[in-house]
Amino acid sequence: MLKNQSVRQSVRRAFERRLPILQWLPKYSLEDAASDLVAGITVGLTLMPQAIAYAALAGLPSQYGLYSAFAGSFVYIIFGSCKEVNIGPTALLSLLTASYTQGTHPDMAVLLCFLSGCVELLCGVFQLGFLVDFVSAPVVAGFTSAAALIIACSQLKGLLGLSFSAHGFLDTWIQLARLAHRFQVGDLVLGACCIVTLLSLRQLKDVKLRRCAGGEAAGESEGEGDGEGKAKAKRPWGERALWFISTARNAMVVVTCAAIAYALEAQGTLPFMLAGHIDAGLPVVSPPPFETSWSNRTYTFPEMVARLGSGVAVVPVVAILGNVAIAKAFASGARVDATQEMVTLGLCNVAGSFFRSMPVCGSFSRSAVNNASGVRTPLGGLYTGVLVLLALSLLTPYFYYIPRATLSSVIICAVIFMVEAGTVMPIWRSNKRDLVPAFATFLACLFFGVEVGIVVGIAVDIAFLLYFNARPRVTVERMKGPSGPYVLVTPGSGLLFPAVDFVRDAVARASAEADPEAGGGGRRGRAQRATVAGGGSLLRRRPRARARARIRARALARRAAAAGGELRAHAARGLHGGAGAARARGRPAARGAQRGVRGRRRRGAARAAPGHAGRPAARGRRSGAPAAAR
Repeated sequence: MLKNQSVRQSVRRAFERRLPILQWLPKYSLEDAASDLVAGITVGLTLMPQAIAYAALAGLPSQYGLYSAFAGSFVYIIFGSCKEVNIGPTALLSLLTASYTQGTHPDMAVLLCFLSGCVELLCGVFQLGFLVDFVSAPVVAGFTSAAALIIACSQLKGLLGLSFSAHGFLDTWIQLARLAHRFQVGDLVLGACCIVTLLSLRQLKDVKLRRCAGGEAAGESEGEGDGEGKAKAKRPWGERALWFISTARNAMVVVTCAAIAYALEAQGTLPFMLAGHIDAGLPVVSPPPFETSWSNRTYTFPEMVARLGSGVAVVPVVAILGNVAIAKAFASGARVDATQEMVTLGLCNVAGSFFRSMPVCGSFSRSAVNNASGVRTPLGGLYTGVLVLLALSLLTPYFYYIPRATLSSVIICAVIFMVEAGTVMPIWRSNKRDLVPAFATFLACLFFGVEVGIVVGIAVDIAFLLYFNARPRVTVERMKGPSGPYVLVTPGSGLLFPAVDFVRDAVARASAEADPEAGGGGRRGRAQRATVAGGGSLLRRRPRARARARIRARALARRAAAAGGELRAHAARGLHGGAGAARARGRPAARGAQRGVRGRRRRGAARAAPGHAGRPAARGRRSGAPAAAR
């Protein structure tokens, strides 16, 4: 009976671990529903303009961004483990999608979404999350910073009212320089105004208003709840209104510019380019395409996969990195099940591919909005998805009037804060060597492409890892014990087979130096220490060892000075004491005490000297002894 009960409990825990909805749904309350409703609508207002803009960034029709914005939200409700994460199109994955599918059919992006989901799902099932650990934080920082610059530069053509196709960072600047004289003043003015407005509205969320006593009391009475909800309830209504305006700034700017464009087109004067026609209605539910045609040629499934190339591996790795990082950021110290996040992300992409979605993952900016809106459970994604479906059903005819310069402004204002320039100095202070993979990744992404850059960064990290496993830090101490001299070898880390010859040579050199006839030398009874790292010489002390030697020398000098002060105090007590005999021979005693102090000082200086031996110190003692006796 007990055995059956334990089996049932184990099965239940396994189901709850893989279906997190079973943990929070039985405890769901009306207060949770109200909070999730507000958070879901707020995130939806942020998501819709971003989705349209990211579809243009990926080189796809605008409706594909909205197709990618609802399926992942629904799937994450059931399988997601972090309530703040919002699944949908992101700038980084849109850039990668464009790099692998540019100049092809949208079916290629849908197939990439399906294959990425399959890879993510397999990584979760076989628990291959440890592979992500080989991508270090400096590599991720260099990759995201370079991607942000590439994305921002690719949107300059929208700000200038230009239309061209470019491949990579350098090609974008070449095309801009070639066509700069054709820029449109209307697009440039509109784009500049949108950027200034978006950056200004972004600061409203940090504005603090003065609170009155009544407002504080009301806030405290409303602030029943936990964590974020309590802090939010204490905020005055003015701050809440400013925060909502700041959060919905993208939707407000897009709607305002679309209204202006509609009015100007009605008058027959339209000074800027529009987003163009967007297919109305919901997407047709169908399996992902395993065959497609473009440019009067039909491509089979193997040919489509070959055309995608390394994107089948790079896109899911980047998506897993982003999703797990977001979940850890909002976990508040709790354990994050990376395997569950990989399985959930894979299911989101596989399900999204049946709705014509491009690759998706968690968005840090929308997850931050979700958290700040007071979301209680993953059910907030339901209201976000429903809002997107309503927009697809009712508002797509009006999306035609959205100016391209406005969409470019939304993307630029979203990605400029992804440049992690603030991490350079902390890395420099902690470990300068980590800047090498960071800058290698950054430069390779800019000049050779993001898919090459991340591979270069991982390769540099693995090269460093292999080098320090083959050349570990080894500390060698030449000791003298009661039974004779010996060599103490302390490796700084675990030893692997590539380090065998290196450690053996270090021990052999240390043994040869420990022999006095071989030139070892040194002070008697003291350990001599040398550190070898990466093939360094045993005879050269490292800076830290030299610093310790200087500290010991200064300590000995202070000790000698203190000893001299004690002798002077003793002599003073003898000279000014009450005994008449001491007064009678006061002058000779003072001279003897001074000579004793000088001898003691010489002995202290001899000990403090770096290479002193026992013989000079003995002479100092002999020269000071008669003075003390006299």
